Amino acid sequence: MKRNSISAFLALSLFFGLSLIHQAVGQDKGLDIKIDLSPEPVWYEQTWLLVAAGAAVFVLILVAILKNNGKKTG
Repeated sequence: MKRNSISAFLALSLFFGLSLIHQAVGQDKGLDIKIDLSPEPVWYEQTWLLVAAGAAVFVLILVAILKNNGKKTG
């Protein structure tokens, strides 16, 4: 009887130990290294340039619509 309880205790200990190891390994994020050699963004990543290009396109479309507004086509 005592041998069965010791075997059951060892089996439960093994199961809980393996489940703890499984959880610990599952939480490992790994190694994430980012090496950035150029601290300044490239030209197409700069926000002010994108805003200026969008405003220029908007003004061009607005001028084209207003210029064609007085003329009748056809």
